[in-house]
Amino acid sequence: MLYVARHGETEWNKLGIISGRSDIALSAVGYQQAALLAKEVAELDSPITKIIHSPLERAHETARIVSETNQLPMSVDERLVELDYGDYDGTSDEQEGYLKLRTQFAVRYPNGESLMDVYARIVPLLEELERDTENTYLLICHNSVIRAIKNYFEPLENEKVFDYRTPNAKLISFDWKKVISIIQSA
Repeated sequence: MLYVARHGETEWNKLGIISGRSDIALSAVGYQQAALLAKEVAELDSPITKIIHSPLERAHETARIVSETNQLPMSVDERLVELDYGDYDGTSDEQEGYLKLRTQFAVRYPNGESLMDVYARIVPLLEELERDTENTYLLICHNSVIRAIKNYFEPLENEKVFDYRTPNAKLISFDWKKVISIIQSA
C-alpha cells in the first residue's frame, strides 16, 4: 500500500493563484488540515512507517506535523516537487492561456515543464518504493504530482487526468497489486 496526500491549504490556493514552484507557506487553515491529516494517519489499520515529502515549504510543514504527531521518520525527495508552471507561476489560474495548456499532457508551460515531465520523474521513485517491501510510505506532495501518481496506478483518459483534483491534506491510498495487474494485462 502507498499513501499520498497533498499539502495543507495556502493563501494562494484559496485565492486561485498558481503556486507551482513558488515556496508558499501554509495558511492557518492549512495547519489545521495538516493536524487532521496527522490524526487520520494515526488511525490507519495499515500503519505508515516513513514519510517522504516535496522540498517546498507547504509540503515540508504538512509532513512535519504528521511526522511529529505519529513519531515517523521523514525525508525530502526533489522528485516530489510541484510541476513547474514557468511564466504562469504566481498568476491567476483562470487565464485563458493557462487553462488551454493545463489540458495538454506533453506541452510544457513557457519556461516550465509538462505533466509528462512530472510523470517521467515520479515513475522511478514509485518503482523504488514498490521494491521496498519493508516500509509503508506516505508521500506528501502537490496536486499535479498526485495527478501523475494516480495515472500510474489507474491510467485515465486525458480529460479525466486533467479533471482530477486532490483536496488539500486528503489521504489517498494506492494498492501496488493494481499496478502489477495493469502491467500483466497490457
